[in-house]
Amino acid sequence: MTDTSVRSIMRIGNINRYPAYIFLRENSEIFYSEFGNSTDKNKYLSMVQNALTAYKEKSISELEKDVEMNKGSISQLKKLIDARQKIGITNNADLIEQYVSNLTIGDFNKYENVLYILQAGPYVDGTAYKLAYTNRKLIDSLYRNESAQKRIAINRAIISNTMKAAVKDKNVNRAMAAANFERSTWSRDYRAGEKSYNNQMLWYYYTVKDTASYFRTAMYFYDNHYMNISADSIKRIEKKNLDRNLKNSFPEDLGKKIVSKEKMDSLLKLPGMKSATKSVVGVSSPVSNYANELNNAAWNFYQTGTKNLNYLTKAMLWSRRSIELNPIGGYYDTLAHLLYRLGYFEEAIKTQEDAIEKSKLQGMNPVNLQAELKKMKARQI
Repeated sequence: MTDTSVRSIMRIGNINRYPAYIFLRENSEIFYSEFGNSTDKNKYLSMVQNALTAYKEKSISELEKDVEMNKGSISQLKKLIDARQKIGITNNADLIEQYVSNLTIGDFNKYENVLYILQAGPYVDGTAYKLAYTNRKLIDSLYRNESAQKRIAINRAIISNTMKAAVKDKNVNRAMAAANFERSTWSRDYRAGEKSYNNQMLWYYYTVKDTASYFRTAMYFYDNHYMNISADSIKRIEKKNLDRNLKNSFPEDLGKKIVSKEKMDSLLKLPGMKSATKSVVGVSSPVSNYANELNNAAWNFYQTGTKNLNYLTKAMLWSRRSIELNPIGGYYDTLAHLLYRLGYFEEAIKTQEDAIEKSKLQGMNPVNLQAELKKMKARQI
């Protein structure tokens, strides 16, 4: 996780479940991956066999050469897109743009074609997306009939690919298109949609270092969505969101497969039967984590290097609220740095000492916090 080359592989392969088993070619190209632990050795034997089979297939780089040599070949493009999706690569926006240029108008009235285009994660402001949406009834049917898991994956890919391209080209109009698309996914929940829109634009402005737009949007966003509500209300919202997340973390058809303990015990008594334990850990952000988001916002303000008292004071208020919601060491560290930059050196030192004590109680190594405390005392930050 600390190796930049490994993080790059994880990002390309969209690895977000652990433990992960990633099989690479000699050029570090992913060709197969699986997830989860099991006490059954057959899981691992099967995994290796599947990986060996996948290794014999054409590599992504070979398929890319085929596309280059056979420009205009829709079958070669499809093979490349399919291969990338098979190993977890969800950013196929540029490829799907080439793909649709070889289709006829009638092709966009076919359910399977439109679904295929959307699963590639087209740019919201691109030709592929616009052509896929020419038949609105078909789009409505698709979003009604496909599973929630598939619909969510489609929307995430579209938003992520569009935003990344916007950042790469510093294209604010493309960023707004992606943010508008995310807002539309909230249907009639206008407040949640507005929050999502601003969240996307904040990420864009911060990433491209448009600090003026970032400060302006952030001050409106966090005050409007995080500071005009009491701490108790926030805790109730987070409890509700946590319960919903836990409920939605199970497969949709899990209820159909539950077997009673009595039935399972009787099955295990049959000759040759044995039990095996399997586990997969998914990594995702909570739907609503007010304290963490306020702390991150405050720290982002600090990291811009601003010395504007209005911005720093605003960030300090956010930081104090994050501590009120969840008094952990990292949040005290943020507040200490903001106090230091505001010139409240003694209070900053006391707050950093609190950060160290809180971290110890959490079982965290405070060595980095102690180093920052030393700098504060020496006025070297």
